[in-house]
Amino acid sequence: MYFKDYRRVLAVFAHPDDAEFQFGGTVAALTRRGAEVNYVCCTDGSRGGTDPSMTDAELTAIRAAEQRAAADVLGVKEVRYLGRKNGTLEVTEDLRHDIVREIRRYKPQLILTMAPFRVLDMPISLSHADHMAAAEATLIATYPEASSPRAYTDLLDEGFEPHRVNDVWIPANGDADRIIDVTDVVELKARAIKCHTSQLGGKTGKPAWSFDDRPGPALRAAGAKIGVAFAESFRSIEILKTEPAKGPQV
Repeated sequence: MYFKDYRRVLAVFAHPDDAEFQFGGTVAALTRRGAEVNYVCCTDGSRGGTDPSMTDAELTAIRAAEQRAAADVLGVKEVRYLGRKNGTLEVTEDLRHDIVREIRRYKPQLILTMAPFRVLDMPISLSHADHMAAAEATLIATYPEASSPRAYTDLLDEGFEPHRVNDVWIPANGDADRIIDVTDVVELKARAIKCHTSQLGGKTGKPAWSFDDRPGPALRAAGAKIGVAFAESFRSIEILKTEPAKGPQV
């Protein structure tokens, strides 16, 4: 499928703020085109701060509010949480079951998720163990489980019928085959990232966040590949055979 053809998109990620950093520009470009985009966040984000006096419940509530605000900036319809403990995510049948439920609920044509492996030539933060677990669980849930009527028959009883996704995209660098021009929406991506104030440094004890440090360089590098100012790049995984999209998509 071509970028313009996706009308229902589901983003599945590990922590509040992952979607904005990894593919917030693409989400904004999709919603601007009229696509419905929904989020599934696998963890509660409770280890994302540096204040030991704050309870897990307090930080979880803060991060949920930040995520909803960021989703509103990008035009995301719904944000659902699977409630796993931040830092403990594993590829379990229980997690896959819950992701299958959300795939069957929203019936996406396209799923955006994280890289299911360590990316050794990129910052180590991209290879957080929760990121890899969320991505691998999502890929298994997407195929074969979401489309199989014999997988998780309890979901049939809940009214969630099997659904087959067309494509999954994961963020990529050198092996990218989908490059999305986000120049017109890069300010929305930056605004959405800024909603995650509990994670951006300064008061958290981390260096203050700067677009020019992250994700600016990666966006510019991807943009240079297709002759635009800013872009996000992905590796596509075809699930349902359709007319192939030729080359990078802008």
